[in-house]
Amino acid sequence: MSRRARIAVAVLAVLHGGVLLGSSLARWSTFHDRTFDLAFYARLAWGLVRGHTWEPMVGAHVFGLHLSPVLVPLGALGALFGTVPVLLAAQAVLVAAAAFPLARFGARRAGDAGAILGAAAFVLYPNLGHVAPESFHPGTVAVLPLAWAIDALDRRDARALAWSVAGVLACREDLALVTIVLGLLLARDPQGRTRGRRIALVSVAWLAVYLAVLLPIFGPRVGSFDLHFGPLVSHPEAFFAHLARPERISYLLRVLLPLALLPLARPRWLLVAAPVLALNFLSAFPSTAELGSHYLSPAIPALVAGAIDGAVRIGRRAGLGILAVGVGVACFLAGGLPFSRDFPAGELVADARTHAARRVRRAIPDEVSVQAPGWFLAHVAERDLVFLGPPPDREAAFVVLDVSHRRRYARQETLLRTREEPIARRWLARGDHALALATGDLLLLRRGGRPREGVGGRAIRGRAPSSSGVSLSACLALLGARASGDRVAIDFVARGPCPGDVGLRIGSDEKPRRVDLLFGGLLSPVHLREGDLVRSVHEVDLGGRALRVGLLRSGGARIERTDPISVDVPIGR
Repeated sequence: MSRRARIAVAVLAVLHGGVLLGSSLARWSTFHDRTFDLAFYARLAWGLVRGHTWEPMVGAHVFGLHLSPVLVPLGALGALFGTVPVLLAAQAVLVAAAAFPLARFGARRAGDAGAILGAAAFVLYPNLGHVAPESFHPGTVAVLPLAWAIDALDRRDARALAWSVAGVLACREDLALVTIVLGLLLARDPQGRTRGRRIALVSVAWLAVYLAVLLPIFGPRVGSFDLHFGPLVSHPEAFFAHLARPERISYLLRVLLPLALLPLARPRWLLVAAPVLALNFLSAFPSTAELGSHYLSPAIPALVAGAIDGAVRIGRRAGLGILAVGVGVACFLAGGLPFSRDFPAGELVADARTHAARRVRRAIPDEVSVQAPGWFLAHVAERDLVFLGPPPDREAAFVVLDVSHRRRYARQETLLRTREEPIARRWLARGDHALALATGDLLLLRRGGRPREGVGGRAIRGRAPSSSGVSLSACLALLGARASGDRVAIDFVARGPCPGDVGLRIGSDEKPRRVDLLFGGLLSPVHLREGDLVRSVHEVDLGGRALRVGLLRSGGARIERTDPISVDVPIGR
């Protein structure tokens, strides 16, 4: 490889690493993570260097989770610089560095053009541009030792291959299936027969210890195997139907198309990728069949090596040209990079969700236990007890609820029957939690507080005779309303607690179709007491028409059959 080619490869790697690092840090800092994986591995790395053997998010011993010793040095660095930034930075750097061994592989096949294209095919493949910025995974970090292993195997350097395999096994135990193949391929060479067999045997032993010893003893009640293959094992009759699904049938084709199908011309390297591709093909987990899935990342170095080899086999100039076109088109269409059509620029800048989440994060004291949605947890992962959810109740000091469904289903009766709203209702109805903060789509509840003294308690404006007003039900009566612009403040008097799933019909018709939550959804009606004067504020464009309100439950019916569907609201100014 010439000096000019080395510079070109270095520029590609640095640009790629910079984009991955910048995108991942921007996504994390703006609270746009989509899963809890980053939080999971951050808590794992943080806990390992502190001797914590229990992982609270999934409720299992660390030996029953993925075997990822690579997290220990990363966790140690995280103690100095912050665990999440270290994980994201390490992943970006290690992924980008994998371009160098693949460039060396390409140089041996096709000189400088092969070197540059080997690096470019790797960094532009439509996977890493999605996977690395979206989260952290030890399997993604493994692309560097896997690329080293392919380069070492191609050079027949048994010692380098052994060290590379050690790096792969330090990332994730199931990648032993790949290192077994690497060992067996080395064993075909008379000079590497002994070491190749040792690599294969050590890989088998590593995987066997995990599957036969650690997982049965320490594994969680529901682990990765259950999520990926449990439905197929428990329902064998669905196995062939699963394999016949369109996304499964087309999986291999979709994986190879970005490389112009060239790995098929040199299937040796497909053998190295085969364990990863086979597991993804068989898995019942929805995202495994996607090009942007982190489950595909460990196969990419072998696929790129196969593409370079295949391109040379069908004709160096024509093959490399076909590969360059395939890689370029695929990256433009689905690469996830700044010049790709699907680059998620909006997820890398601060928005309403960002500002709300930052307010909630500032309101949570350090070190206390937290239960929150997965996308939020990476910002509170460095503590003893951090839980995914809710539900169920993990008895955390603070609970974060994502109520974005209320915005999606605003003013629809469907809101009362969504999957998410009953969860929010149950938490707000509890007597042992106070609503400490409501901002944007997030609610922060504090254990041990009184609900009527929290944010929702602001709806309680004083006292009024419980016999006054126009009855809406046995628990609530209408007093009147005041309009200011497009906002109407409706006053009620409580005659006792109401059911927690009560909503408010509001509109001009006798049976208004619009349905809102009472008190902005911040105070559960179960906390009302007789004589409470309560106010519920709603944005309503009256347009000179009369206003009517009524109560309904989540099933769509009135609280009692004798209750009025709606009543007229006297409006003052």
